[in-house]
Amino acid sequence: SMGVTPAPQPAESVAYDRGPSWGLGRLVPAAYWLFGAWTTVVSIRSLTSRGEEPLGPYALALVASLLYLVAAAALTHNGRRMRMVGWASVITQTVGPLIVGLSFWGINEPTSERSPWSRFGAEYYYLPLLLAVVGLVWLWWSNPRRIVELAEQIERQPRRRS
Repeated sequence: SMGVTPAPQPAESVAYDRGPSWGLGRLVPAAYWLFGAWTTVVSIRSLTSRGEEPLGPYALALVASLLYLVAAAALTHNGRRMRMVGWASVITQTVGPLIVGLSFWGINEPTSERSPWSRFGAEYYYLPLLLAVVGLVWLWWSNPRRIVELAEQIERQPRRRS
């Protein structure tokens, strides 16, 4: 006789009771989005009105600005792959102003281009370096693996009786 397969049962719904992220979970990515948008607009405007000045510093300013938007997307998404993108972009944002600032230490820069990385970010009130440090701390602090390891350590500790 032919067996009749039972109709598939509806899957049990999984309750998702985590609330939305507030506080630093929204503030850090928002700061990156705002800063990235601000510097990108400024660098595009400078690039289009540069006249006869060399393209290099203007292109670097645009790349640096776009990197803040990449970091903003990575910090907003916070998945495993996006965290790797976030680490790469934030480390670059930390090293970039240091390299550019040190390479022109004590001499005038070749252009008057306003760049997030020139003079250690002085053109943007040192926000590029400050934001990079905040991004590094946030990526470390919000790491899901670190949070789970801390929670497991707390669970393993013997409970004291009061």
